[in-house]
Amino acid sequence: MRLDLRHLHLLVAIDDLGSLHAAARRLHLSASALSLQLRDLEDRLGGQLFERRWRRLHVTPAGRRLTHTARAVLADLARAEAETRLLLAGHTGTLRITTACMQTYHWLPPVLESWSRAHPDTQVSIVGEAGVAPLDALRDGAIDLALVVGDAGDAPSDDRVQFTPLFRDELVALVSPRHPLARRRQVRARDLAAEAYWGAPDSFAPGTPLGDTLAADGVSFTRVTPLAYASGAPLEMVRANLGVTVCPRWFAEPDLARREVVALRIGGGLWLDWSAATARAGGSPHTASFIAEMKRHRPTPSAAG
Repeated sequence: MRLDLRHLHLLVAIDDLGSLHAAARRLHLSASALSLQLRDLEDRLGGQLFERRWRRLHVTPAGRRLTHTARAVLADLARAEAETRLLLAGHTGTLRITTACMQTYHWLPPVLESWSRAHPDTQVSIVGEAGVAPLDALRDGAIDLALVVGDAGDAPSDDRVQFTPLFRDELVALVSPRHPLARRRQVRARDLAAEAYWGAPDSFAPGTPLGDTLAADGVSFTRVTPLAYASGAPLEMVRANLGVTVCPRWFAEPDLARREVVALRIGGGLWLDWSAATARAGGSPHTASFIAEMKRHRPTPSAAG
């Protein structure tokens, strides 16, 4: 049999929503019509693609294989359509990027400005929502480049993705110059756990350098106020001597230079190795030049101490 676009949209909608009625609403069909389409597709293929468990439709192993391909094909088609529109409008293409860390947006603007001057006919699109699972978005063809922590040695084996090392940065604890810890150059995780912490909870989630260090010491933050680093609020609270935060050293360089905060090494040092993740095949032809531009503008924080 030959699949057509309606089959691909059907598979993705049901997998996303787990319900024929919800999928039908997304596709502007009646539930009975969608049910007939699904039954016809399964009859042609010779088996179940979805099974009902606990009032929800779950994809079967065979269905997962086809649904994964459907997502990739639809993403490629959407990308091709968007790029065709840009070509017809006089552009030469588009580059879709995302980052796993919101703090990265503080050093991306100079990269974007410089690269856009050199490639005036190419549009850069930042896909913020893909930052939650950037490698999945890359595999699905939803983006062309992802800034991620780690490299091929840290990621599950996947010959579809390649990693280009960019830079290493250090996570440091920031305190006010008036804070008792400011007299030190180095602190332990347990020293920080007793303080009010300002920042995003995912910054010390399991599997992160800070989260693993806290777990190794058998401690955790007991007073946490969730604040986005990009807002600047965590640094404001630290300047006011209301607690601590932890972030990359380069992120706080202006405040450190003005002596408004003090950076403390955590243990023997917590490090993040940043890489650019791209598709090994079929990706954007612009990724190589963008990676080169990122290397030229990468953060270069001063040494600790």
